[in-house]
Amino acid sequence: MQAVSPDRFSPVIRLAVVIACALLSCSGPAERTPEQVPAAYHDVAASAGHMAHVGKMACAACHGPVGFARPPEGLCATCHAAVPTPLHTGDHAPSCKDCHGFGPDKAIGPAACMRCHDRPQGALHAVGAHHDQPCGSCHHAHRTPTLDPQPCIQCHAAEKTQHAGVRGCLDCHGVHEAKLAADAGCEHCHATQVKPALRVDHRAITAGHTACTGCHVPHRFGIAEVKPCTACHASVHVLAAAKHGACTTCHQPHGDAPRACESCHHERIGHPPTSPGVACTGCHPIHAASVRLAVACETCHTKKTHATAKCLDCHVAHDGKPTAIAAMCVRCHAAESKLATGSGHADCTRCHAAAAHAPATPPPACVTCHAGQTKTTAGTGHARCATCHANAAHDPKRLTATCASCHAAEAASAPKGHQACAGCHQPHDPAHVVTACATCHADKHHADVACATCHRAHGPGGVAAPPACATCHTTAKLGGLHRVPQHTACASCHTSHESKPHGDRATCLHCHVDRANHEPTATSCIGCHPFAR
Repeated sequence: MQAVSPDRFSPVIRLAVVIACALLSCSGPAERTPEQVPAAYHDVAASAGHMAHVGKMACAACHGPVGFARPPEGLCATCHAAVPTPLHTGDHAPSCKDCHGFGPDKAIGPAACMRCHDRPQGALHAVGAHHDQPCGSCHHAHRTPTLDPQPCIQCHAAEKTQHAGVRGCLDCHGVHEAKLAADAGCEHCHATQVKPALRVDHRAITAGHTACTGCHVPHRFGIAEVKPCTACHASVHVLAAAKHGACTTCHQPHGDAPRACESCHHERIGHPPTSPGVACTGCHPIHAASVRLAVACETCHTKKTHATAKCLDCHVAHDGKPTAIAAMCVRCHAAESKLATGSGHADCTRCHAAAAHAPATPPPACVTCHAGQTKTTAGTGHARCATCHANAAHDPKRLTATCASCHAAEAASAPKGHQACAGCHQPHDPAHVVTACATCHADKHHADVACATCHRAHGPGGVAAPPACATCHTTAKLGGLHRVPQHTACASCHTSHESKPHGDRATCLHCHVDRANHEPTATSCIGCHPFAR
């Protein structure tokens, strides 16, 4: 073996080696001097194994008589056969030196369990909780029972361990569990609780509420000690409406979905169409960054809208359909609606089909509905409705212009009783007189002569006044007593509207008074005194 200079060792180590070699009684060669100790010994001298054995037994007892050979496996049992190892048994049990280190790692000692148990060891998972505590407080490698744990309360006296019937810490916690592993164990109890308030299936909880301790402070399980929602959701906006301030109004802490709006709001909801993803929140975003009672209708309805009215002036918010036409338009157009009542134009949308969203759109022409009237007025000067009906759309019955406005000559020349033009004329068919004279003048009707022969309804055409009878009935054409000069006054025997003369005795005696006793029994004079040829 190569000699080693004593200068390589510190005075303390040299002294310890000399004393050890002098005191030990070895069964092999003579004790080794410091000069015979390997130079590498200073790297392992302070290890747990050497510190426990140096000074108690000769180096050769472990390293052999020649040099410093590596001790064989199982050597420890030569001296420690009576020391049991019940904690580490089985085919993969560590050897003594795995826990009692002799190597250069000076940190290895009997309590350095975490050198191996910081990772899984077969069926044993890695030690999580209590990894920083002395393992020997609960585990005993060389005695039975190997597990003799201290009561949890010895270290955790300040923690409340009674939770809804929980008997102790180990009902929720595993001694070597990973950090926060107890959170996952809550559902084992709460999924089967009888009371509904305690029965919680945590697998159904969403929105980041998967860990019970996110809301419940560990070991503080009272309702008053639950964290408020704002502890995590301080920046969440809430719809600006009454009774929406408390999160639990809509959200159940242990539920997987918010409460349906309809559970509080029983309004008829038909808009927007109720379908997956489109319900009340389509118009009322609960947690929008810009919180309002409802979004503007124009958010979805981008078509051209009424120039001045707002959507809700005509539409019912929760139905989507407009209100009744009369009730809708009259809100702003009361004057027009009042005029149109009873005129046949009361339904605004018949002319203003797009009035709600495009009121500036020109209404349809009158001919759309009044084709018959338009046809008969064509070419008569009455073709333009507004000539007579200035407010045709909303007050068609009120004429803003009289017939005399255009027909001044006719109006001025109309005889008494003929001033009402509509008595004879149809306004929408002015070219045709639809009323015969006999309609009003039944007692003046002459079967053989047309009224217009002697009369006119109004100027400027026709005869201004009835002509003299002789215009048509000249004496040259008349025979009998018509030629007598005293009989030239037609009206003496005739009336204007009768074709036959008055030939009765009384008419003739009106002039021939001296013949009163002439043939007193005769009723008619013309029987003997004819006027015809």
